[in-house]
Amino acid sequence: MANFLFKKSYKLSNFQQVKYDHLWGSTGVFTTIRVYGNRPKYILINEHISQLNKSLKKLNIPFSLTQNKFLDLMPNNLRIKKYDHLLRVAIKKNILSLSLRLRLKPKKNFQCKLVNYQRSNAFIKNLQYKKILSMQKKIDMQKEEILFFKNQNLLEGSTTNIIMIKSNKIILPKGSVYKGITLQFLLSKIGKNYRSKFIKFSDLERADEIILVGSGKGVIKVSSIPSIKWFSSSSKMFNKLFSIYKNKLK
Repeated sequence: MANFLFKKSYKLSNFQQVKYDHLWGSTGVFTTIRVYGNRPKYILINEHISQLNKSLKKLNIPFSLTQNKFLDLMPNNLRIKKYDHLLRVAIKKNILSLSLRLRLKPKKNFQCKLVNYQRSNAFIKNLQYKKILSMQKKIDMQKEEILFFKNQNLLEGSTTNIIMIKSNKIILPKGSVYKGITLQFLLSKIGKNYRSKFIKFSDLERADEIILVGSGKGVIKVSSIPSIKWFSSSSKMFNKLFSIYKNKLK
């Protein structure tokens, strides 16, 4: 169970505070922003808000969040000496909810579990996450991630995007996959040096590296996928992408 430093909900019409609602299971969208540093730095905040607003438009929710309004809603009396936290922004047609929790650092020898599942309306980071949350309760999220697949095609992690490396080439899963903000940022730094394809288990078994990226996990190296007896044989691309991401935190 996450320990929240604060949880607040507001009416969209006038931003009057109401009883907190996590909004999971609602028709709406969310984004998770990493907060880092001695003074709170909202990592890739412009990109998060822009993507959130695009998703609201796709769901015909007539609201657009501005950075100024976002900052107005954030408490300024939290007395946190050093931030490494995750801020969740969730919105449905009449409510906006904010919650802040400590980011749990992924541990070494990180493993993955393959699960046959595809998110509903996967191109939007929507709030239909109850089944995923129930899956996550069964694992240690600091040691393991759930990787979704459908029809033997790899899709995405429960909290991350997947990057597969083979012969120094970056390969992304093709299909119904949400392309997260951290992934978009990294791709913007490496140019066109990647490709997308339908990744089968046989492709996964031959991978040199598997890297997971997201606001919560950052950039992490997968050490193994026990169910297919896969083990990492390199860290070259992980080191490169991790360095790019780490510089963004400065």
